[in-house]
Amino acid sequence: MTPERKEYLYQLCDFSDNSHTGEFLANQIEIVLKEIGPDRFSALVSDNGANVRLARDHINQLYPHIFNIRCIAHAINLVAQDIVKNEFAERLIRRCNILCSFFKTSHQAG
Repeated sequence: MTPERKEYLYQLCDFSDNSHTGEFLANQIEIVLKEIGPDRFSALVSDNGANVRLARDHINQLYPHIFNIRCIAHAINLVAQDIVKNEFAERLIRRCNILCSFFKTSHQAG
């Protein structure tokens, strides 16, 4: 993302035939950094899998100016999944859906 809040996709790769070790991911990230220029990056954002965390740590050691950041959206998604698995949350969501359905179909609510 640029300072003007524009996002660019530089490259898509199919790594389905490769083992996603921390070393492999770090090497692939480093290739992109070198092609574009590491000075043009300020942060590396990813989920918090063990292999990805190792890759981020490796890149951070090579390029200390690049921040090592976990994706907050991914963390919130994991927390939300755990909350929804709770019986109380399931009942609450079911009751909210009943209320929403009532007001969507009620002529009095309109």
